[in-house]
Amino acid sequence: MVEFPKVSDISTKDVLYIEDSKTIQDAIGLMHENGHRDIVINIQGKREFGLLKINDIVRLKLQDIDFSQQIKTIKYDMVPSINDRESVLECLKEIDCVNNCLCAVDDEHNLTGFISYYDIVSSIDPQMMLERRPISEILLSTHIKQAFVLTPASEVARMMDSILYDCVIVDEDESPVGIVTTKDIIQMLGNDADLAKPISEYMSSPIQTVRYDTSIKEALDFIQKKHFKRLIVENYDGKIIGQITQEEIVAKVYSRWAESMRDNDTQLREINKLLTARATKYEELSTIDNLTGIFNRSKFELELRNEIKRIERYETDTFSLVFLDIDHFKNINDKYGHLEGDNTLRDMARLIEKNLRSTDTFARWGGEELVIVMPLTSLEQAWEVTEKFRKIISDEQFYVVGNITCSFGISEFKKGDNTQSLILRADQAMYKAKTNGRNRVEVAE
Repeated sequence: MVEFPKVSDISTKDVLYIEDSKTIQDAIGLMHENGHRDIVINIQGKREFGLLKINDIVRLKLQDIDFSQQIKTIKYDMVPSINDRESVLECLKEIDCVNNCLCAVDDEHNLTGFISYYDIVSSIDPQMMLERRPISEILLSTHIKQAFVLTPASEVARMMDSILYDCVIVDEDESPVGIVTTKDIIQMLGNDADLAKPISEYMSSPIQTVRYDTSIKEALDFIQKKHFKRLIVENYDGKIIGQITQEEIVAKVYSRWAESMRDNDTQLREINKLLTARATKYEELSTIDNLTGIFNRSKFELELRNEIKRIERYETDTFSLVFLDIDHFKNINDKYGHLEGDNTLRDMARLIEKNLRSTDTFARWGGEELVIVMPLTSLEQAWEVTEKFRKIISDEQFYVVGNITCSFGISEFKKGDNTQSLILRADQAMYKAKTNGRNRVEVAE
């Protein structure tokens, strides 16, 4: 049975990491010095790791965060960990869909490596098997025919009695100095060479070998480039340990993969199930705002265009668009910190979401601004629903920050509208609500 690789086989060992007691500036310095876009955070006192990415740094810069702060005071993604002796199949179960990586650890939970989702999938791909597995794993024969430089060519010719292993290694002072193949024999016979002479007169030299730790792919590339029939494999000390033909390499690789497919049928079905689930999850993530869990701006714009097309096609019904913005959100961030500001935005989004219809599209426009597309809803109907949202939010006691309010702006689709005109009117109505005292709903003219 062919085993799948271990975590330690596929993990990147050169991991850039920093203690969470260090400053943000320290992390930036290490990232710059090593040319990395990410840095692993070792959370002191806990058996956990985080990941600080370059886009996190940009976000902090835009929020005017002091880079002399300790890393432990800021928000970053957590990274799951896995023992480096586990199979890559366990990685597929453990890896998080948002944090698309894992930290490899030893039995004492010390960081030993870093694994990306690409590393995991690549390790179970048959093509990647060629790139990751050494030629020594499929070396079939350690039988080597040998002669000495002074051996008569006629004796060497008589040694070429095997169709498969039809070569002879020529030694001098116990070191390989040349090789004789069927091509050399044909050349000797064609030139009517004197076979009584020593084989050193006719051998091919120097002998070209590959190391035992050469990957299967590299070995195949070497054979094809050199137009060789076989590979001569040597160990670390330069001693020849075997030979393998191109046909044997190809046959053995696909035989091993077929064996793996057969012996690990249950595991492979599980892999397929996990990969399918992750592909579905990634499709969802491409439309979801990471902070709030509602749709992102791209998804909103797509749904808005689709709604306009539907109205124009059937020339019936209407729909409304709602923009809303948290009042004095900057004060919340300044007073309670950006983490609590994020939590408040997330909680408010959930509060609205559970009061929406299933046909409505709810999304984050950007910052603390949210949008709602309300199909089959007139301006008057939208105002009634939005006024209900306004009251629900103003009556809610949010954790830590207490009461908050929002300003709302509504526009209704009119003939000739496009996405930009509809958005502009809703946005203007929202700012009118801000100007008129906040915590209110305004409609576009």
